[in-house]
Amino acid sequence: MNSIICQVKLYTRTPDKAIMLSQPLMKQWGCTDSQSIEVKAGNKSLIARVVPVKTKDQKIIISPAMARQLNLPFVGKTRATLKNKCLRFGPVIGILTTGFTGNSTSPFGQRSLLFRSFIQAGEPEHPLIYVFTPEMVDWQSKTIMAWYYKNMGGNQFRWVKAKSPFPDVIYERIPNRKAEQLASVQSTVSRLKKNTPCYIFNQGFFNKWSIHQLLSNHPLTASYIPETDLSPTIARLQQMLDQHQMIYLKPSGGSLGLGIYRITQHPKEGYFCRFHNNEKNVLHRFYSLEKLIKHYFGSIQSERFKKYLAQQGIRLIKHGGRPVDFRVHLHKDSQKEWRVVAIGSKAAGNGSITTHIRTGGSIIPTDQLLKKVFKDDATEVKEAISHSSILMAQVLEQQIDGLLGELGLDIGVDHNKQVWLFEINAKPGRHIFHHPSLREAGRQSAKYITDYSLSLADFL
Repeated sequence: MNSIICQVKLYTRTPDKAIMLSQPLMKQWGCTDSQSIEVKAGNKSLIARVVPVKTKDQKIIISPAMARQLNLPFVGKTRATLKNKCLRFGPVIGILTTGFTGNSTSPFGQRSLLFRSFIQAGEPEHPLIYVFTPEMVDWQSKTIMAWYYKNMGGNQFRWVKAKSPFPDVIYERIPNRKAEQLASVQSTVSRLKKNTPCYIFNQGFFNKWSIHQLLSNHPLTASYIPETDLSPTIARLQQMLDQHQMIYLKPSGGSLGLGIYRITQHPKEGYFCRFHNNEKNVLHRFYSLEKLIKHYFGSIQSERFKKYLAQQGIRLIKHGGRPVDFRVHLHKDSQKEWRVVAIGSKAAGNGSITTHIRTGGSIIPTDQLLKKVFKDDATEVKEAISHSSILMAQVLEQQIDGLLGELGLDIGVDHNKQVWLFEINAKPGRHIFHHPSLREAGRQSAKYITDYSLSLADFL
């Protein structure tokens, strides 16, 4: 469907039940004088009579009363589309989160900058895009007291709140698993799904074991998945160590590299366990696997250990002696196709078992790294990373409920050029975009949120 960026103006003399369309819009949309149409913004709608206005601009004129009925908080350049006698303003895009601070300068704390970047990146498309929390939803009036980042004139931008219609599309950015389980979050998402036709993408966090099962059992992706077991026995851990020499223990529902242990075995010196704790990297030695598990988990039968995965260790390529993995950031574009927006190379901090920034990891230019390690095969390896990432995203979305518009994949590559998947993130962080070489990719990443939303809401 074609949508048009129009100039929407308020005019007090416009009849309350009339909508005035310029001549180009009348022609393009096939409207006739005095025709009745439905006018919508998100969940708000009314019936209006079309009145032509003599101007060659792409202009729509409505009354202040109509704007109030539609809960249109702002007018100006706005995208509009008309199909089946229904004119829609928008799309209305809501970013759902938690953690409202009450501070109008940074209403969502440190994440205000992140949400600002999403809003500003989508601005050229002129959607109605805002941020909201469950507490801002008024179910009685079916409106949201939402927050916008707007130019208030003279290039002065600030956060402002305004009563708004329910969204056509929701981009879910609940910050963590604990917040995801809040009754207010669960209830809001459930009611929006049940009572509105809105699309919600990237809802919820992934469980590592569930994702492993989906991808390791699929013929197109099985070769990328390291051997993994949930709540393994001591005998199984020993078997994996004998085969791979190194294994990782990971919480199946964890994120940010928290709670991960790396275990290696020395024939004469026993078992070595390395992990990150209280901002430092720790190395312990044990003479048996039983003692190792007992020290960290109490027992192999403990409830905590039952939620852990044992994963095959991969001998990754290195940079300056430090293991390197890759964060591949993917988005759905306006055609609902997966695109690799960025490949960030992350070198582990000294003594660290992960490449996370918080444990001393650092971002290095990907092309430079691959050229150094693989020489003439660098382009081939980069293409393999991109191809496998898109393939895994496609296979994953075919097997889960709900829409996906963004993913972060943690990928490893060994010296044989084999690509390995370590983890898929439904709420990927954006640390890689802080690197100067990836800042433009970061802007494109933020823009894809609006592009995909336009497509979902049928505004293209």
